Amino acid sequence: MPRTMTLMLLAATLGLAGCSSPTESENVASATLSFVVGDKSALTKAVASHVTVSSAKVMLKTIQFHSTSDTDSLDFNSAALVVDLDLAGGITTVGPIDIPVGSYDKVSFRLHKPDTGEDNLDPDFYEVGGSDRYSVVVAGIHADTAFTYKSRRGEKQRLEFDPPLVVTDTTTLVNVTLSVDVYSWFVNFETGADLNPSDPNDESDIDDAIRESFRGFEDNDKSGN
Repeated sequence: MPRTMTLMLLAATLGLAGCSSPTESENVASATLSFVVGDKSALTKAVASHVTVSSAKVMLKTIQFHSTSDTDSLDFNSAALVVDLDLAGGITTVGPIDIPVGSYDKVSFRLHKPDTGEDNLDPDFYEVGGSDRYSVVVAGIHADTAFTYKSRRGEKQRLEFDPPLVVTDTTTLVNVTLSVDVYSWFVNFETGADLNPSDPNDESDIDDAIRESFRGFEDNDKSGN
């Protein structure tokens, strides 16, 4: 059974409020968004043999689907949520929401650090009594030493669908999967060097690797690939 994703929403905003509709058609399908540890993890886990990951969580906000015209977007979820990634490869799913007929070629979201007032989401993402906030929390063992790495970087991501996600008047259900290649976070693939989550000098490279580890694609059978 896939691990249940921890969802802590600031408001009930799984809907279309506050966004423009990519179509004037009244026909809609049911859309879900899934998360899975990436299909390249078997390879990168072998490359990153210096690290064992025991848990990985990301905080996301303002998830949107974008039409091929790139002029309209559909708010999938505008509130902050925490995704506890299933390292065993299980699928975790958010939704459903209504998605209008149209063609969508991108999904965007923000790797988000909790704002003031969002401290109820998950205590791992902020420093109690301090000012530090985090967008990613990953724990494991590096070179026989336990570590917890917390990324301070928050930024917007935009991933393209190839081919685009097409919703017609006969479509009833669609699913988009965001695949996250967790073990790639600890390898510099340009140099082949190991990245040490306990070394401040590697922090920027790890944050870059986290940013590059997401992939989005249509996955209606929720197979994760």
